[in-house]
Amino acid sequence: MKRYLLVVAVAVAGMSVAACEKPAANDCRMAIQNMLKLMGNDSTTKASDVEATVRLCRGGSSREAVSCAIKAATLAELKACDFMTGKAAK
Repeated sequence: MKRYLLVVAVAVAGMSVAACEKPAANDCRMAIQNMLKLMGNDSTTKASDVEATVRLCRGGSSREAVSCAIKAATLAELKACDFMTGKAAK
């Protein structure tokens, strides 16, 4: 589980986005919870791990990527959001 969060944390931290593009903490939290649910890890994740990833999400994700990740219904849709991989991976 921590490996998945580490991948997300590294990807989110590597992204550079203008300050006006920062998503709300609650939106990041919902996107991360949806990501964990889609990966099947939502019941085994510590709240402190989620909150650390929320801070990284706010600092490095765009509102569009977070919104997309919230709405994703499959892993394929989630991957298309650039939420897990970051813009630098393209």
